[in-house]
Amino acid sequence: MKIKFYISTILLFINVSLEAQSYYYYQGNKVNLSQDYNLSNQSIYLHFKRQNNLQSIAISNIFYVKLKNTADLNLLQQIANKKNVTILHKNSFMPLWYKLKLNKDNSKSSLEICNEFYETGYFANVDPAFQFNFRNSCSNDADFGNLWGLNNKINPDIDINICNAWSVTEGNGVNVAVLDQGIYKTHNDLNANISSLSYDTQSGNSPSIFTSGRNHGTHVAGTIAAEKDNNLQVVGVAPKSKIMSISHTLSLTKSISEELADGINWAVENGAHIINNSWGDQGGKYYDNLHSPILEDAITNALSNGRNGLGTILVFASGNYSSAIDYPASFHDNALVTGAITSSGIRSSFSGHGNELDIVAPGSSILSTIPNQGTASKDGTSMAAPHVAGVAALILSVNPNLTAQDVNTIIEKTAQKIGGYSYTNDGNKPNGSWNEQMGYGLVDAYKAVLLAQSYSCSDNLFITQNVNSGQTDNQQAKYSIEASNIISSEGNANYQAGSSVILKPGFHAKNGSDFKVLIQNCGGTSARKTNYFSNRNTIEIPNNNANEELESILKDKNSSLFIYPNPSNGLFKIQSPINILFYSVRNIYGSMVISNKTNNQQLTVDISRFPKGVYLLELQRENGEIIAKKILKQ
Repeated sequence: MKIKFYISTILLFINVSLEAQSYYYYQGNKVNLSQDYNLSNQSIYLHFKRQNNLQSIAISNIFYVKLKNTADLNLLQQIANKKNVTILHKNSFMPLWYKLKLNKDNSKSSLEICNEFYETGYFANVDPAFQFNFRNSCSNDADFGNLWGLNNKINPDIDINICNAWSVTEGNGVNVAVLDQGIYKTHNDLNANISSLSYDTQSGNSPSIFTSGRNHGTHVAGTIAAEKDNNLQVVGVAPKSKIMSISHTLSLTKSISEELADGINWAVENGAHIINNSWGDQGGKYYDNLHSPILEDAITNALSNGRNGLGTILVFASGNYSSAIDYPASFHDNALVTGAITSSGIRSSFSGHGNELDIVAPGSSILSTIPNQGTASKDGTSMAAPHVAGVAALILSVNPNLTAQDVNTIIEKTAQKIGGYSYTNDGNKPNGSWNEQMGYGLVDAYKAVLLAQSYSCSDNLFITQNVNSGQTDNQQAKYSIEASNIISSEGNANYQAGSSVILKPGFHAKNGSDFKVLIQNCGGTSARKTNYFSNRNTIEIPNNNANEELESILKDKNSSLFIYPNPSNGLFKIQSPINILFYSVRNIYGSMVISNKTNNQQLTVDISRFPKGVYLLELQRENGEIIAKKILKQ
């Protein structure tokens, strides 16, 4: 690919530098595409990586050419025909400039074609239509520029790298419990992300209790999940996650250990994926080595049994009594103990540190929500912990099958080594080099999300658990998913499998539900997505497989659906032990290219007239199954 010309001319004008590495985006997702793919479709964008972690530069299927004089239009048309390009129109204000578009079967990128037009010497100038983002940030929230922990303008290498992470996920479908002094749940920048489930540990009842004058919990909640792009105040690390308020005054009571234990256990039993704990024993200042077995049992239960045995992620503040680390943060190795740093990348002077420290996050001068629709800046490891809880939410949103230990490992392995501290390898610290003041380093949301996507998952999944209204179910498997569950109205389900998704008799996506199928490997970067099942009135697979003979065929793996050859030159033979009633084929952009009714066990699907690449074959068998499988035309 010739990019030298643009590096030496146009790109000098915008003062950026492109690296040789490039990649593509499709519908907002980073994808890996072979040269066989048609790159001219407007929904696929070629991105060029830039140095110093600057935002990538994208092109599309359009570009611009400036004539030397009006008489050169015929010459432009001749070369456009030769290059397999269409002239769209002349610019109405600058009549020497013309807008052109790559034809669908053009295998080159607009950047390559631009170079070829320029190198003819026939034209005054060309413009590859770089997609500039003229917004001043990745969020339109009014105070985003003051959230140095998310986007540090003065020290760009000292933040959690949130803008890149948000290009992948914003934390959808994850519940974060905040065990704290209560949350002002009607805050304009929070209320949309407050869960309907809440609990007060001292009364033992729902809902949680907020008392005027206590703003700690509201501040913590805003750092985790304040709303994004509402042109208002701040934004949280995981702005699509839900906050579950669990209240306690955090003042001395005769039953405080049991009350806090109850808060943790209630969160686990009511679906919390993560619990943020910005509290502790003040470095043992008044308690020395006293501990509470009942509280420790609750912590152990959450880590071992939460999230249906995967483990609830527990994030604890390390405490503000340097150098000691607070209890119970120090109790369990699998709790994520979080210290605080300043905007210059050094340990906050108050931050607890030592052998139990796992990670650090922004904790000095942190702006977030407070009661009565306000915001304020606060210092403390209490402010650092919710940054990590938010990153944990981003991780689980892209890979909900991770264990609590997996999440900890991902956060620790991807941490940024900042501040000029000496990080050393220690056999007792298995996830990289470590420092007693900084742990594994500063949490990196983007790297953590990418690593989470690549983590392994089950080979095959058999989904029977129903998805209730308001719930989100994200499932992924290396090979196949078979679903026979019910997705209620207002329920959301996204099923991702490497080869096929099979909807078994009894599956029912009710009116008002949102169900999507993604055919790709776990954590894969390709985006071959079908919305075929999304937002339809009703999808119901009838229970008509009572016949024992038919049921035995379904259970016999040797009698399954066969597609051969795959890949092929466009002709695919399909053989099924059960009659196929309907089939369709969709291209990588989700557009249907073939759809036919049939009533046979054998058929031939012909896509030879379509471009090379990956397609999604969807078919329905007479037993009610809907099957989606990917096929490759070479």
